[in-house]
Amino acid sequence: MNRRAFLASAGVALSLSAAGRRVANEPDPVVVRVWFSESAVTHDALEDRVEGYLGGALADALGAVEIEFAGSTVALPHEGGKASLATDWPMTVAEGTVGMADVDPVGGVNLLVTDGDPRKQPAGYARPHVAAATGGAYIARMPPAEEAPAVVPYSVPAAATQLLLHEVGHALGATHAHGTARREGDALVASPMVGSYLWASERVREAQLADGSACGGAYPSDDGASERRLGLRYADCATRALR
Repeated sequence: MNRRAFLASAGVALSLSAAGRRVANEPDPVVVRVWFSESAVTHDALEDRVEGYLGGALADALGAVEIEFAGSTVALPHEGGKASLATDWPMTVAEGTVGMADVDPVGGVNLLVTDGDPRKQPAGYARPHVAAATGGAYIARMPPAEEAPAVVPYSVPAAATQLLLHEVGHALGATHAHGTARREGDALVASPMVGSYLWASERVREAQLADGSACGGAYPSDDGASERRLGLRYADCATRALR
């Protein structure tokens, strides 16, 4: 069996086994296990920021949630890029389910955080129960979650932090349509499942947000909006989609 075929079959097996464990264990908390790349783990504040921001958003949406940190790091040939995020990491998780890799996947979300540049695409990746996000150095620069409001001005650290929520949301079943964007005076506020796509080029915005919002209402244009803001909590319709 070649690498692509194995990844596909093992990924299906992971999804099925994870779904089975979720049903069997309810109402146990959703577990997100977090791995850092060898570069990302060097940022002392990163673990606290991931636990604070991601844990807070998921707790609001799901109630019972546990954020766990793996005791080992993940060696990557590159900190970003499609190969590392969308192939190498899912392959490692799939291999871990059958004892072929030194990772122990969980039935909730298996999240990899790297030190890649979140301004370069792809900045993240997700499939059921597996997620990867770049921007470790930037996330570590955020203030502690308990000191931050639920909506913050747009910045690279804030966008990288929201990216965590975005990719984990995908891994738990939410889509871009489970996001909202709203005007607050002269500011435009994007929720995690919409994120920075709201300000992308017209081609990218149409491709990623073409289905519109399942939350109701159209995504507003940024014409005349003098400020960009990012929400760090899931929209109500996203909380209903998470599983």
